[in-house]
Amino acid sequence: MSEKVERELQELFAEAEARGACLRPPEERIRAACARRTGEDGKLVSPAHGLYARRAWWDELGYSAQTLAVMRSLQAAHPDWVFCGPSAALALGCDVSYSQQRPLHVMLESGSVSAPTALVTHHRLALNTDDARERPLEVGGLRVMPLLRTILDSLRWMSFREGMVVADWAMGARGVAWQDFVEYAYHRIGSCRGVKSALSTFVRATGLAESGGESIARAVMIEQGYLLPTQQVEVPDPLHPRRTFRVDFVWVRADGRVIVGECDGLRKLLNPEMARGRTPQQVLLDQRKREGLITAYDVSVLRFTYEEAAGVTELVRKLDLYGVPRLGSPLVPTGPMPLPDWGRLLRR
Repeated sequence: MSEKVERELQELFAEAEARGACLRPPEERIRAACARRTGEDGKLVSPAHGLYARRAWWDELGYSAQTLAVMRSLQAAHPDWVFCGPSAALALGCDVSYSQQRPLHVMLESGSVSAPTALVTHHRLALNTDDARERPLEVGGLRVMPLLRTILDSLRWMSFREGMVVADWAMGARGVAWQDFVEYAYHRIGSCRGVKSALSTFVRATGLAESGGESIARAVMIEQGYLLPTQQVEVPDPLHPRRTFRVDFVWVRADGRVIVGECDGLRKLLNPEMARGRTPQQVLLDQRKREGLITAYDVSVLRFTYEEAAGVTELVRKLDLYGVPRLGSPLVPTGPMPLPDWGRLLRR
């Protein structure tokens, strides 16, 4: 490879990376050079047909950031595209499940809708262009559908469990009021399929989940008929009386037994949004500290991963094993579930 081409590639990749995008070679000779380099020494990767990235840069990105890089590359090539549904939710900051990030969802404002591929599914949506809530907007170099429409389409197209991730994010991170979404969605029942299903998901969301795994786990509990836990419960730090730490879920049974639920796993370690500026090592250390502190209390601790929640079966086994009651059981409290008496539960 000539030094001239090498310099060209460096400049092109630097420009693409500055936009958070992959390189779409502008001409055949550059494409051929990229293709050779992908096979020659593995310094380049091709995440989608016609797109290239430096391996060192690509491997530093999380899965969601990789998806966004592909989206920005396609946006540059197709300025008329508008990302919608789960793809728009990802662009707007939602922790969309990895399995829902492909294919990408694109709304076309004009032209014919082509057949879906493994990479892209096109949609023709019935929109009210007089309503500002249905006009595309630009976010992070991407044209996307606005928030309420994005939520509606995501919940229409996704399963109850996956949709709960979007609904919790909308209520919690984006502050979407229950009444606002219900009013918006209700007026589209005649023009959109699946609106009632979307509403059914949204009204069961709380906005309290701090990760997609927590949202999916709670959706599984709803589907399987379990007593729903109190979320994001503050627990007194037994070593530092003025401090507290939080746990994801808490159940208090009618017999007084307390069960704590924690969603763990690699995704919490590697996802920058969940890490909140901490390194994976710091996230793991904080997790271990909480594990140690909670054992000072006379409670059962149920730990599960994102994968176990998404797979359903293993989570259900753990819920049964740890004694989380199903609705109708005499172990379900009468009336609202009380909070634990942490002082009484402290081991001495």
